[in-house]
Amino acid sequence: MRAGIKMKDEIKTNRLYLRQVKSSDLADLFEYASQKQVAAAAGFNCCQTLNAAKTFLADLAVPGTWVLETIASKKVIGNICLFTASDESGEPDATKKLLGYALNQFYWNQGYMTEALSGIVNLAKQKNIAEIEAVVSLDNSASQRVLEKNRFEPQMVFNSPVGADLQLQPVVNYRRLI
Repeated sequence: MRAGIKMKDEIKTNRLYLRQVKSSDLADLFEYASQKQVAAAAGFNCCQTLNAAKTFLADLAVPGTWVLETIASKKVIGNICLFTASDESGEPDATKKLLGYALNQFYWNQGYMTEALSGIVNLAKQKNIAEIEAVVSLDNSASQRVLEKNRFEPQMVFNSPVGADLQLQPVVNYRRLI
């Protein structure tokens, strides 16, 4: 059976609703995408204008990408993505995904991303995804904790181009077999 993520795949956790991005999310997206620490940690260009945030919103409107909406306030506080990885020959491997995420800094250290990732892992099991990998900066201990709480295991440390300026920095590769 082929593994696949569809736009309609939505996830509900205790405090979050993971869903497809909507144009009405623009203000909330701009709030966190304009935070320099968030952009740097997630590896995207900081959105300094509303037009840049519109481009960011369009980038999120693809299968395998969800925004994190709090159930209590209906506020979008971040996003999480599963990208299709390639096999050894460079061909897409639908059973292997690469993880990326970003979270509004006002919601850091409150368990939101750990909760969202748990929901993503559960969906991955249903979709016959065999493996999820993530790469985080060696100095981003908060992201490392999020992954480790969801039973991702560190594989190796290596230098990789990171952030909008693509400067070489030490990163940790994490993997979770599903």
